[in-house]
Amino acid sequence: MRRRIAIYGGAFDPFHLGHLVPTVRAQETFHFEAVYFVPSGNPPHRAGEPLTPVTHRLAMVAMATLPYETFFAADDEVFVTGYTYTVDTVRVYRERFPDAVLYFLLGSDSFSQIATWEHWQELVDLVHLVVLHRAHMWGDELERRVPAELVPRMQVVAPFEDLPDPDDHTVYLLDHEPFPISGTSIRARQSRGLPIRELVPHEVHTYIEKYCLYRPDCPGGNRVGG
Repeated sequence: MRRRIAIYGGAFDPFHLGHLVPTVRAQETFHFEAVYFVPSGNPPHRAGEPLTPVTHRLAMVAMATLPYETFFAADDEVFVTGYTYTVDTVRVYRERFPDAVLYFLLGSDSFSQIATWEHWQELVDLVHLVVLHRAHMWGDELERRVPAELVPRMQVVAPFEDLPDPDDHTVYLLDHEPFPISGTSIRARQSRGLPIRELVPHEVHTYIEKYCLYRPDCPGGNRVGG
């Protein structure tokens, strides 16, 4: 089996257990040599929305993934000028690992909107996709929302299933138990002073509290992203 490299791009604002635990399931299933978590720099679909500085988001990813030998925080979009696009980041990894089989991880909510992504047709021909289960977007509803030409590529897989390298670029739907949490809900809870300790890795919770993220009422704190 050829070496497998995975890329997981996202806002990670903040990085939470809904990101981490499904990625562990993906790692246990696909046996990636490495998973690179790439916090988005300046995504066009978030234009005009508050987004915590990427330096904070990268730091949270780095702390949360430190205990995992094959998980890495990647700064590929931190210093990019202008909008950042997933297809450009994937091209970088294609050049960086020319002999590897590349996979791109994303939530099913993001996959349902892939037709709005820049050069999405090129993206799906550069990598295999591993779609992580979000409870509100799966099954028939997900199939209705994605481009029709992608439906024949879609393959539902169970955690721990033995999967050989496919000949053609495939969209794997990893049917793990979904986590009903989101960055939006976590930011909202933190801004209202509600507990988030059970929703994020311990290291991320400590970081959020130390730097007063998502708390507009915190004296001297960081108000962005809330």
